[in-house]
Amino acid sequence: MRFLAEPKGYTPGEFAGFVEGLEWNDWRPKFVTLHNTGVPTLVEWLDPNHAAKQRIEGQKHYERDILHWHSGVHPFVAPNLIWNLCDLTKDGVSVSCWNHLTLGIEMISDYATEEFDSGAGAQVRDNAVAAMAILHRRLGLRPDRYRLGLGGLHFHKECGRDHHDCPGRNVVKADVVARLLKEMAVPDHAAVSQGADQSTSGESTCSG
Repeated sequence: MRFLAEPKGYTPGEFAGFVEGLEWNDWRPKFVTLHNTGVPTLVEWLDPNHAAKQRIEGQKHYERDILHWHSGVHPFVAPNLIWNLCDLTKDGVSVSCWNHLTLGIEMISDYATEEFDSGAGAQVRDNAVAAMAILHRRLGLRPDRYRLGLGGLHFHKECGRDHHDCPGRNVVKADVVARLLKEMAVPDHAAVSQGADQSTSGESTCSG
């Protein structure tokens, strides 16, 4: 079973320590695919009436028990934490064209309408960049050597058969790759300062 018994939230610094202890023996991703949830939006996620842990557990229930997926998107990235939902060392479900080749990272927002460069949207962005930098370094991957289905950072919308404009029009790949390359040059322990002290709550119903 690739869903974790209990999803856990990490600051970027904690996530770096967690990933450092993992081993990819039976499966190894060739690249990362970036998503946004669409639902919930950041406004919905930040609703104080719903706890983040409860919504992440709800996401697991939806994917595992209703959709009957063997796994889902690996981490969900919120403004304050990186939520690990599924085993990072096993293949997940996030994009039909290359599920078995990729780690899927879901940013909590609807970046078709919400801001990527300010407020809580930028906090999600920075945590996502930190998480991707940690995983790229640990796995020896490069985000900038893009070949469709083979390598480099992918966006979900590049899988044409899914017909899904994800991670949203406000997310520009050149900008994300530049940020990611810059972050990859920083030691993992320095990532703890990015987004680690923000306190929010919310929901995820996934969608990538």
